[in-house]
Amino acid sequence: GTGGSTAGAAGASGSGGTGDVGRSAGCGKTRTLTNGRKTIQSNGTREYILRVPDDYDNEKPYRLIIAYHWRDGNAIQVAEGGNGGSTEDPYYGLWDLAENSTIFVAPEGLNAGWANTGGQDVAFTDAILAQLEGDLCIDTTRIFATGFSYGAGMSYALACARADVFRGVVLYAGAQLSGCDGGTTPIAYMHVHGVRDSVLNISLGRQLRDHFVSVNGCTPQSPPEPAENSGTHICTSYQGCSEGHPLRWCAHGGDHNPTEKDSGQSKSWVPGEAWAFISQF
Repeated sequence: GTGGSTAGAAGASGSGGTGDVGRSAGCGKTRTLTNGRKTIQSNGTREYILRVPDDYDNEKPYRLIIAYHWRDGNAIQVAEGGNGGSTEDPYYGLWDLAENSTIFVAPEGLNAGWANTGGQDVAFTDAILAQLEGDLCIDTTRIFATGFSYGAGMSYALACARADVFRGVVLYAGAQLSGCDGGTTPIAYMHVHGVRDSVLNISLGRQLRDHFVSVNGCTPQSPPEPAENSGTHICTSYQGCSEGHPLRWCAHGGDHNPTEKDSGQSKSWVPGEAWAFISQF
């Protein structure tokens, strides 16, 4: 990947966004990729939705977030929010919080999922990145993946296979559904899961968490979790992790949901937590 190999080293300074910036080949170019649905060739024809800030500046390297949908969901539900989908706001609520600092992509799964058979969805992601980095000004040290359920499984597959490309991942209610090719390189990792998840039991999420607790060199612990139906959440940042590879775990009292709300709240706390994790880099 263009600049992908340096992403780990450049971002590992713990600089909080003030250190090295990667400039993709698209920096300084007049963009040809417009907002909306794009078609790309990767083991056949695949599609994704692109959203670039309205005030895009081709000399400014932008953070990139790729947001994967849930099983039987689709890219437009992620890109627009609502639409009978699992998240109310665009890109799991991150678009609004990013305030034009970030380019977003919502890829379209095969058969409305991310089986990643033979690594084909990792290859699809590679193809998206190559196209975007060649046309848009992207900070290659600040590329992130996020997703809910099957999309969280896909984000985990990328944490395993592309830790040299992705700076970090944020999973909502994930399990190992899309494989884990590799999984020995540290990466910034955040996971949100409900204690009464009836689709993917929280124990499945803890397994993914504990894998990267080990890989990231964090001090193992069993962080506190709220009671079922408590309408509360508890987030824990692990200690001792290798520099630049924080690990954060948030458990809530609810079910299988990417944007859980605390009782009495009209908006979810999850996007703010996810954005705080992503934007520390």
